[in-house]
Amino acid sequence: MKLVTAAEMKELERRTDEHEKFPVPTRQLMLNAGNSVFEAIMAQARFDPNGEQGSELDEGLAVVLVGPGNNGGDALVVAALLRQQFPAGEVKIYFHHRSRPDDEEGFPEELTYTEAEEQDGVDLTDEPAFEELENDLQEAQIVVDGLLGSGITRPVVGALARIIDLVNEIHGERQTELNPLFVVAIDVPTGLNSDTGEVQGVAIEADLTVTLGYPKRGLYTYAAAESTGRIIIGDIGIPVEMQEQIEHEVEENQELCLITSSWVRRHLPPRPITGHKGTFGKLMVLSGSENYLGAPYLSTAAGMRAGAGLVTLAAPQNIINVVATKLTENTFLVLPEVQNAAAAKTAADTLRDQVTGGKYRVMLFGPGLGNSEGKAALVKEILEWGQASGFEWPRLVVDADGLNMLAKIPGWWESLPANNILTPHPGELGTLRGQTIEQIEADRVQSALDAAKQFNQVVVLKGAYTVVAAPDGRVKINPAGNAALATAGSGDVLAGITAGLLTQLVKKKEADAFDVACLGVYLHSMAGELIRRDFGDMGVLAGDLLMAIPQAVVSLKNGDSLE
Repeated sequence: MKLVTAAEMKELERRTDEHEKFPVPTRQLMLNAGNSVFEAIMAQARFDPNGEQGSELDEGLAVVLVGPGNNGGDALVVAALLRQQFPAGEVKIYFHHRSRPDDEEGFPEELTYTEAEEQDGVDLTDEPAFEELENDLQEAQIVVDGLLGSGITRPVVGALARIIDLVNEIHGERQTELNPLFVVAIDVPTGLNSDTGEVQGVAIEADLTVTLGYPKRGLYTYAAAESTGRIIIGDIGIPVEMQEQIEHEVEENQELCLITSSWVRRHLPPRPITGHKGTFGKLMVLSGSENYLGAPYLSTAAGMRAGAGLVTLAAPQNIINVVATKLTENTFLVLPEVQNAAAAKTAADTLRDQVTGGKYRVMLFGPGLGNSEGKAALVKEILEWGQASGFEWPRLVVDADGLNMLAKIPGWWESLPANNILTPHPGELGTLRGQTIEQIEADRVQSALDAAKQFNQVVVLKGAYTVVAAPDGRVKINPAGNAALATAGSGDVLAGITAGLLTQLVKKKEADAFDVACLGVYLHSMAGELIRRDFGDMGVLAGDLLMAIPQAVVSLKNGDSLE
């Protein structure tokens, strides 16, 4: 799904209004947008009128903040729908710089006399009004932010900044309550630059952002992560024909876009009823050291859970002795302890012979490998495999210490074929490129794309809203961040999932590593989302994700989604 700038979204709305076959006027777009936000609110367990406990809004208070533009119009629709749904509750509207229908300035006729636009509220123009807002925020169950939408480029100041500060302050104070204040932003949290994700002085800190029509670029940046909360995409009625044309243009022009559940469903590996373990391929995992015994277990198990036909863990005997107590369905390749260059060559030769003779399609190396001189020598030996006559590289997924070892070898990428997958976090990518974490995070999309082009490999830059970039310029962003995944070993699971998917899809040399990396990232996030729903986002272990991997596939096939 296309990620848009504010200007691009404005143009899409104009095209929708003037569509030759299925025009949707501005008034209807506003009604559709408000309805999408309302439905997103009703989908929250706390506010669902059909839930077991009923809705907190049945007799509660909703505060709706309404600004001067279309975003404010959307908010008024939300207010009208809330009043209709919860007649015994209270919906309190606060206006900021929004003219009312009876003002001499007037309104376009199609907006003036709708039920939504004619609602009464409080103008935030004097001190008593601000005191009234403060009191209501202390009691309300929900706040709907419709102050400003996309397009803001200047710092927020004055009364608007005061409103935002007040919402954020009380929102923070009430987090320890049994039912804390819930903040919903319409399209973009007020104060956030929708193109860059930068906070323009101060911004609403939302629990949920319902971005309308198409997702805005700035929402999926590191800078915006603390302001947006969960992001979902609200339908505003853009004609299907027009959406299909936009998606075609995105693919053709390699534009920045989101990974979506519909795309993932189309690209999941087929599982024919006649398949056997050979059908789904063999994966070799080079992982583990005396200080990192969890990584080989997690990455190997994740490869199996992601559907590879057979997975072999290559490690020294002392590592295998420990890991084998938890891994029983895979096979093992015993390597010598790598203490020096001679042992590194022996280990590399043993590994190469098994990969070649056993017809392994894919090799994952790096999780928990260690940073010793011996392991660096082993990785250097692996890079020299391509010099052997007739050698055919398996496809590679390189993670963690594998990346750190590559960084020690000048020009390492010149020894590898293209179309492999690297899965660094910002620190590892900084090591590979000689940059700081701050430099990487300053523009995650460009950082990932620059690395992909430099190394001629697909790069998965992990973190909130993981970025996947290809050397040919394609970039996709994962639509979800999840604190449940912020746990040691989560990256090992991602590497294993990605390698397991690649093993199934690499029947042909031209299998697209970019598509596989996008699949792996999304499936990993969906597994995390399923765990979060059941157990919350605190105390999740990486091992908890393993059983959730096949469950995530089922969930996706049944229509579940992260976006």
